[in-house]
Amino acid sequence: MRKIPGLNDLRVFEAAGRLQNFRLAGQELSLTHSAVSHRIRSLEEQLGLELFERQNGVRLTDAGRELHAAVTLSLDQLGTAIDRIGQHHRSPRQVVRIASLPAFAAYWLLPRLHDFYLLHPEISLQIQAGIELAELGENGVDLALRFGKGSWPNVQSNKFLDEYYYPVASPDCIARLQLGATADLLNLPLLVHANTIGAGSSWSVYFKALGLHAQQTLRSTSFDDSNLVLQAVEHGHGIAFERHSHVSARIKSGDLQRLFDSGVRSHNHYYLLSTKQGMNIPAVLCVHDWLMEQAREFSVQSAAELASIRWLGELEQDSSSGRMR
Repeated sequence: MRKIPGLNDLRVFEAAGRLQNFRLAGQELSLTHSAVSHRIRSLEEQLGLELFERQNGVRLTDAGRELHAAVTLSLDQLGTAIDRIGQHHRSPRQVVRIASLPAFAAYWLLPRLHDFYLLHPEISLQIQAGIELAELGENGVDLALRFGKGSWPNVQSNKFLDEYYYPVASPDCIARLQLGATADLLNLPLLVHANTIGAGSSWSVYFKALGLHAQQTLRSTSFDDSNLVLQAVEHGHGIAFERHSHVSARIKSGDLQRLFDSGVRSHNHYYLLSTKQGMNIPAVLCVHDWLMEQAREFSVQSAAELASIRWLGELEQDSSSGRMR
C-alpha cells in the first residue's frame, strides 16, 4: 500500500499553507512555532519535496500549492463524511406513522416503499391499514391517506389523487367467458364490495350509465374486504368494477385487463392529511413531500390510459363514507 503522511502532519501543513505563517498556524492548532516548523520539515522529508520557500517569511512553492489544494479538498471531504456518519449512527431512526385504507396501502403504497427507503434510509415508516378514521397528532398517526371530499376538521388536507372506476378481469377469465358487448355483463359473475357505500353499488351505477337494466338475479359474489375482491378477480373468479389506483399496476403487468372502453369518475378522491404541528417535524415533512411527488408521477403516468376511456358520469358516494376513509 502506498505510504501516506500522517493526518496530523497534513493538518499542520493545511493550516500553515492557508495562513502562510508558521506562528499563526501554531496558534490555531495550539502548537509552538518550532513544533509547526518541525512537522513541516518532517513532511518535506517524507515526500522528498520542498513545500515552502523560507525567505522573508514562508510561502508555498509550486509543489506546495498543488499539494495544499489536494489536502484541503481531502480534509473537507473527510470531515463531511465523519459528520454525516456520526449523525446517522448517534441519532435514533426517525419513525413516521401513516394511516391508509388497506387496499390502497397494499396495491398503491407498498410497491413504492422500496424507492423511499433508498432515498431516506434514516426514516422508518409505520403503516396503519384500516377503514376507521385514524387520529392525527401526537397520540395518533402523523399522516393519513383518506378517501372523501376533502372536508375533515382540524387537519390540513391536500388533494392527492383523483379516482376512477372501470371493469377489470384476469386474462384467463376473459378468455373463458368470451366477452363481447357490455350487455353480456348482466349474465356474468360479478364481484362486489358488500360493505363499501359507493363501491358496492357501483355496478348498478355503471349499468345505469350504460342504459342497461340489471335484474335482482345478477350472478355476484360479495366481499366485505376490498383486498378480497382484488384477490378474487386476479384468481379469475369474476369481473370487478375497480378503482384505477388499485389495478393500474396489475394491468401494466398483465395480471388484469381492463374491459371495454368505458368507466365512471368518482365524486370522492384521495387526500393526504396532516397537522400543522406534524409538518414542523422534518421527517414528517419529508414523507409528506415524497408521497405528494409519487402521486404527481402516478397521475402523469396514468394520463394517456385514462384519456382513452369514455367516462359515462360520476360515481356519487355517501359523504359519511368518505369521512371515514
